[in-house]
Amino acid sequence: MSKYFVVQCSALFLFFGILPVTAQDAVYSQFMFDALSVNPGLAGINEYNKLTGGFRDQWVQVDHAYITYFASYDQKIESIGSGMGVQVYRDVAGKVYSRTSAELFYSYQVQLANDFVISPGLQVAIVQRAMNASGLTLPDDNPFTGSGSTGILENRSNVFPDFGFGVVANYSDRYSVGIAAHHINAPVETLSEINKKRTPMSLSAHFISYFPLRFGKFDRNEIVISPGAYFRQQQYQNFFSVGVNIGIDPVFAGFWMRAASGFNPESTIFLVGLEQINYRIVYNYDFKLANSKGEFPGTGAHEIVLTWKIFPKTKMRTIKCSKFSLNKLNSINRKKK
Repeated sequence: MSKYFVVQCSALFLFFGILPVTAQDAVYSQFMFDALSVNPGLAGINEYNKLTGGFRDQWVQVDHAYITYFASYDQKIESIGSGMGVQVYRDVAGKVYSRTSAELFYSYQVQLANDFVISPGLQVAIVQRAMNASGLTLPDDNPFTGSGSTGILENRSNVFPDFGFGVVANYSDRYSVGIAAHHINAPVETLSEINKKRTPMSLSAHFISYFPLRFGKFDRNEIVISPGAYFRQQQYQNFFSVGVNIGIDPVFAGFWMRAASGFNPESTIFLVGLEQINYRIVYNYDFKLANSKGEFPGTGAHEIVLTWKIFPKTKMRTIKCSKFSLNKLNSINRKKK
């Protein structure tokens, strides 16, 4: 029996409702670079429009265990003080069980003071949960078919709406704090006619800060330090990430720790990236800690996020929002050249 078969059987058991498990959201390590997935209130907060794509390979020692990827676009609408975004998201388990969504985001940015902005946001999505029975590889003596083929198993699909809401508070360009709720309508995502459990609402909170430190002759050099934290609770499961990114134009690196299920240490996350005026590319590897329990043979995850920045011809009013970025430093260096 292969490791691949273990993952496929997990999807099969979920399908039939044999295991008392409800779907949990995919986890991205680079939450600070995946704004729309973190909080709808972050849509369109930058002085530029951005196109973002991300990919994550979970449990890298198991072939096609969990593959997750997304593509998103968001921009500010200056005339109405708002931001809008769209995102396409797909999560696949063992080539069998998948979740695909098309999502719309809207945020309204309220400047309460010169350095203080509140941004509530809404997410509306159409989601498809599906099972591809032809992707199953079963032994001849399995209890479902007895023949090694899909037999009584067939492709299944469930389409449903999903909603989320979030609020972000930005102070100066140094601090950003937000809370969000996803699956607030608790949709029924299961494919089984027997087990119609609802997806539990997911609650999250994030904190990001930004500190540029100058050094050298005439303070021409700058180090960007950006600590942050992210917490999410979904039914009985939770995880908490904390760490810091440090950058010197045009590169940066980060070290993060993630704990799960009652703040038990789970992974260390090593991150490296390159940021230029018009784009940013970031790669990280999640390394599972030795004392992690109850997991499949995979030891970690690869993740990459690419952002393309599109600056409008007319300068937009800047919403002060803390975020890891070397944009200011890049702009200074560009002027020098």
